[in-house]
Amino acid sequence: MNTPMKSMQKILAVDIGAGTQDVLLYDAARTPENCISMILPSPTRRYVQMIDRCNEDLLIGGDAIGGGGIADALDRHLARGYRVAMTEAAAYTLRNNLDQVRAHGICVGDNPPDAGVPLCTIQFDEFDWPAIKQFLSVLGEPGDIDVVAVAVQDHGVPAEPVSNRAFRFTMIERHLQQDSRLESFAFSLDAIPDCYRRLKAVASKAQLRCECPVVAMDTCFAAILGSLEGRETALAVNVGNSHTVAAAFAGGRLTGLLEHHTGCLSAATLDALLTRFVKGKITSDEVLNDGGHGVALLEAGGIDIEQPIIVTGPQRNLLKKSRLHIHFAAPHGNMMLTGPFGLIKGACHVYGLGLQPSFLRDR
Repeated sequence: MNTPMKSMQKILAVDIGAGTQDVLLYDAARTPENCISMILPSPTRRYVQMIDRCNEDLLIGGDAIGGGGIADALDRHLARGYRVAMTEAAAYTLRNNLDQVRAHGICVGDNPPDAGVPLCTIQFDEFDWPAIKQFLSVLGEPGDIDVVAVAVQDHGVPAEPVSNRAFRFTMIERHLQQDSRLESFAFSLDAIPDCYRRLKAVASKAQLRCECPVVAMDTCFAAILGSLEGRETALAVNVGNSHTVAAAFAGGRLTGLLEHHTGCLSAATLDALLTRFVKGKITSDEVLNDGGHGVALLEAGGIDIEQPIIVTGPQRNLLKKSRLHIHFAAPHGNMMLTGPFGLIKGACHVYGLGLQPSFLRDR
């Protein structure tokens, strides 16, 4: 854990998902309900629109970001007869193996195509501080931030031929064996593992632009942490636009974790998956072979869930008619802010538990 900070009056939490980016400016002088919050389209959605509107050859630079619909948008652009060039850093948005990107018909390199040819240019960047700062300025906020906490989803960069899905869950399991507290998935910039290229890129931009300490988390863990609202024993499920994660807790520590792709699940299959997870009768290979990531059961036997299953996430309606005992989380009245509230908890963990806001500590 880092040395405690002297002041943590304002924390800017930005949870960047596949569909939205959820922004909360936590101010210790206000109740959570009176803090400024915004639900905005995700950067990926904006870039897809920009690609679809481009009627020329396209040059893309910037960082590795969440792919989302970008690959499909570039396919459409190529099918219209236009060329696409990407810098190496930006091309990692599509694949970790750049030869696979080139095989797709995209020119990859740090030099643009033929000089003099009209080009659309796009710079991939997931931390849009100028836009957020402008919003805050309009609302009378000066933008004096003590800590930035940002979340994206990052599969990591595995060695060939390991799949991204298998590698992501292997890294999660290794972390859990060292520290099973959910807060431990919050990293300062210098503590982010090197394999998380996307997480490092967005955290570096946040620190550079806001000129303050940064905390970074995976979106799945931020949402789960924010949904708990002080509970130390629970089963929580985040049904995101891309991933669904179920996490079991006992005494504040993770005892089980399951991760799948939301697009592979229906209401019935998710119900069945959770039932088997609770009973401890599902294997990581089963989930991986079904298109998901895996299962980690840190304790033998089933999972004790006397309390309702806490559910959050933009696709939570998949569990609306569940046969299980479901409770839809809405910390401080807003389900879409579970990620930012989790990020605030993560920031307080990284920079000193003694500074944890009372509204997060005393529930």
